[in-house]
Amino acid sequence: MKMMQETDRTGTDILLAKILQGVATKEEILEFSEWIKDYHNEVYFDRFKEMWHVSVDKSYLAENAKLHNPRRFVSYMRTTRKRKRLRLGITYSLSAAAAFVLFLGISHFVNIGNGSSVKDVDFTALNYSKDSIRVELNNGKQVKRIKDATSTITNLEDKIAQNINMQEIQPAKVYNTVSTPSGERVTMVLSDQTVVYLTSNSYLKYPARFDKDKREVTLVGRAYFEVKKSKVPFIVNTADMNIEVLGTSFDVESRNSGSSASVILVEGSVKVHADGRTQLIRPDEQMSLQRETKEMTVKSVDSKLMTMWKDGVLIVRGQSFTELIESLSSWYGVKIVDRSGVSNKDKFNGRFDREDIEAAIKAVSISASIKYRIEDGKLILEDQ
Repeated sequence: MKMMQETDRTGTDILLAKILQGVATKEEILEFSEWIKDYHNEVYFDRFKEMWHVSVDKSYLAENAKLHNPRRFVSYMRTTRKRKRLRLGITYSLSAAAAFVLFLGISHFVNIGNGSSVKDVDFTALNYSKDSIRVELNNGKQVKRIKDATSTITNLEDKIAQNINMQEIQPAKVYNTVSTPSGERVTMVLSDQTVVYLTSNSYLKYPARFDKDKREVTLVGRAYFEVKKSKVPFIVNTADMNIEVLGTSFDVESRNSGSSASVILVEGSVKVHADGRTQLIRPDEQMSLQRETKEMTVKSVDSKLMTMWKDGVLIVRGQSFTELIESLSSWYGVKIVDRSGVSNKDKFNGRFDREDIEAAIKAVSISASIKYRIEDGKLILEDQ
């Protein structure tokens, strides 16, 4: 189903209302799963969800939930929207309940709404990672207890300077390292004003001051770079690749446990050196390097969608169940034990709000037809 024009969205809105209300039929769910594959429709659905959760009064929902009348909800929502003059300019804003998974091969859409039959589990019993972001100078001194790392730390150099005067300790080249534990993210500003977003379970090594002929950092994990334009090349070194730019925005993922490494270009140009080869990639392209076969491939992607993790939304595309669970464990900072028999041949797509692990796990459990419980602070996934 293609995106409808502004004047003919009533049918689409009613379908979306049924999905959010949890009363859609199997045929409507299949129709929705095809419709949502279009990126522009994803954007529209995000706006619709924001309008839904903000506009629809909870008491109104409670009084009319049994009526299962999506058309009435849509009419009420539009009236409320006009009255409140909602701002929908933030395209990627998600509500706390905006977690869903598409199960490839079955094309099954999972939405968590009032109609969910998943047994309630007390998520307050989960043990979250208590590790904090660690910053170390090259002399081994550690800058401790950086708080609110999942929001933003601007000018990390200033934070370090409060603890130690680097130039006085060692006039030679000084390197700093930043490590993020499970469930944490950090944003930093390097000495050249390049902005780096570092996601969970990642490590970045960089000089306190860059050389005159190159700006070079080392990455393990995943990071998004907004490189300050300069004639001096900016180089990201990973275990598999060297990425060279002059000034651009791009995403790099290279984890020790991963089967591949990748680069996603948002804007500008990037030159990737890997396994004795050089690959130029363009905006909205992803270059992937398979570690076992050394195969290098380039495909078109929606770069802004694929890098939404830096804004608090995890996007999953074509992951196996094992990869999906590892991603969620790292994203939310919890231990997840998979005792299910879900095949890794099945591939999953999804998007997950950072603030709502409960909605995420409910979505996964329904999509994969498994059950879950919490034991000793850990999430246990099992076959039904």
